[in-house]
Amino acid sequence: FGSSGSEIVDKFISENKLKWVPYDKFENIEFLDKGGFGTIYKAKYNNIEVIFKYFDYLNNSESLNEFLNEWKIINSRGIIRIYGFTKDPDTLNYVLITEYTNKGSLKRCLAEITKNWQQKLCNLYQIIRGLNDIHENDLIHYNFHDDNILCNFYGIDKYGIFISDYLGLYQLAKSFLKENDIYGVLPFIAPEILRGQPYTQASNIYSFSIIMWEFTSKIPLFNDKAHDLQLALSICKGERPEIIENTPQ
Repeated sequence: FGSSGSEIVDKFISENKLKWVPYDKFENIEFLDKGGFGTIYKAKYNNIEVIFKYFDYLNNSESLNEFLNEWKIINSRGIIRIYGFTKDPDTLNYVLITEYTNKGSLKRCLAEITKNWQQKLCNLYQIIRGLNDIHENDLIHYNFHDDNILCNFYGIDKYGIFISDYLGLYQLAKSFLKENDIYGVLPFIAPEILRGQPYTQASNIYSFSIIMWEFTSKIPLFNDKAHDLQLALSICKGERPEIIENTPQ
């Protein structure tokens, strides 16, 4: 489909075997959600639904160059698939094109994918497999929580579970955060991070343990409390959810 108009984008696409797709090849573009690092749209390309991800921090050539120079594409069955890039002709921003998942986030379909222990363990395995691949590449996820895990329904209680949030996946996220910034969803943030220590792979494991608890409870953690300073202080002082009855040892 030709060139992106940017040498560094073209090089990144070529090295990672991605696609450059002109914006006018997409149909039915519609807004889905806005997150901490960008805005998400759904679109159709060749009758296949895909996701557009606009990154707020990648709206100039300097930040885009830095991002692509350091970004590692991780080939993992546990991480959402990346197809390539396009460019919005109105904003002139580069847009990431990724796989669309028909059930949305884990947070939205938690009860559906946790009907029995076999299903719970199978789906948890898919999540930890993706997280392990991130850690094997010496990376940290800075925004690991149930809204950044996506679900595809394949039929007869079969689901694909994928880690998302492409900027949050990388050490590079540090360069877009202010010094001592704490980023993420409060119930999933490890207490040492709330005390001002740096993000680590161990803090990702804390976040995964909260996801494991949600699989047993089928409800979001601390959904009955305000996500405020008082909750942060309580977490630092040791407040944790109670183990759900009949949870295996």
